[in-house]
Amino acid sequence: MFFSKDNNLFLNVSKALYSLTSEHREGNPKAIVDEWSFFPLSPCTGDVLDITGRTEPGETITMAVSFSIISPVIDNRYEHLFKKVGIPGGSNSFQVMAQKVHDLNFIVRMFVDFKRSFDAENGIAHFHEKNVPPGNYEIAINGNAIEGENEVILDFLATQTIKADNEGRFHQKYDTCTLPEGDFSVKIGNHEKVISLTDGTKE
Repeated sequence: MFFSKDNNLFLNVSKALYSLTSEHREGNPKAIVDEWSFFPLSPCTGDVLDITGRTEPGETITMAVSFSIISPVIDNRYEHLFKKVGIPGGSNSFQVMAQKVHDLNFIVRMFVDFKRSFDAENGIAHFHEKNVPPGNYEIAINGNAIEGENEVILDFLATQTIKADNEGRFHQKYDTCTLPEGDFSVKIGNHEKVISLTDGTKE
């Protein structure tokens, strides 16, 4: 079967089935988190963070991870490839904002490429998707940069929900394999922390 560049029939059907068969309880935006911590305290890129904390018993809270990537421009084109993006189950979302561009293409690479394209407004292009079926995906983000630009800034925001137990304790693991070296932000409930990743391959 031929798929045009914006054909997402397979993904749309998958999302529809996932929505029918799974619970998507949104995180409580007013949830109060007493405190949360992570380990290791000085993580390297690729480490899995062990996150623990406490909130109200049985509460569903949102964890939001945000970071930025600078993508070089070659022949007026920019591109960034995520070889393995782990999408968790339950309620989730994924947002991308590209600055200094004419457009943005969001491509999920499976047995065929599923592509969505967005035109920029005032040099900024956005993409947003939610409640994606869980799994590991290869994702490419690319497009045309504004003439004369040497780099494009890509801002990412990914959210997922965490369910606390009957005593209000929660535990979540987060794989940093898709994150670049440097700072990224994690907000859980009403508490936000900036975490620094170092390149563990450097001596």
